[in-house]
Amino acid sequence: MQEYLFKYLVLHKNLSIPKVGVFNIENLSAQIDGTNNLLYPPSQVIRFKQEMVIPDRNFYDFLVAESGLELVDVINRLQVFAQTLLTESQSAKGVALDGIGTLKTEHSGHLLFFSERPLDYLFPQVNIDKDISLAKSANLKQAAFKGQELEGDELREFLGQANDVEGGDNWWVYALGLLLLGIGALLFYYV
Repeated sequence: MQEYLFKYLVLHKNLSIPKVGVFNIENLSAQIDGTNNLLYPPSQVIRFKQEMVIPDRNFYDFLVAESGLELVDVINRLQVFAQTLLTESQSAKGVALDGIGTLKTEHSGHLLFFSERPLDYLFPQVNIDKDISLAKSANLKQAAFKGQELEGDELREFLGQANDVEGGDNWWVYALGLLLLGIGALLFYYV
């Protein structure tokens, strides 16, 4: 049964095991460490919440398709597997779920979850050059926040509207011309 859990979790970002709890994959955004000038890539973490749940029908259908067993057999095996997880989690080292992490029961009966090493180590942090536009943008934001007035190109850059072409986009002039042409045609026809 265990070989299907990680696959389902990765595909659906959510895995409910009866009597045990719910595993979720949470997306974390990229982070900037200004003191060390590092940019950390976006990552994913597996979170666990202990609660009494009933797996959704999609999970049962997935297990039936993957294992080739009947629905009744899948439900029975999942119940036995969940009970085995709870029993083995009470051991000193807990129970390992391949690709997901380790569950261990506290003295109070609460389940602790220790996630396996995430794949973040494959994507190392990136050194940020001090002269890049992030620093320039931060300075502009600080100037605006302190109440200094920004004008012209500084204001356009702050608002993200920097434009290399002079004059910008004048679509509204064409729309106004077409509107006046349409009104003129209507007046000519009815008057």
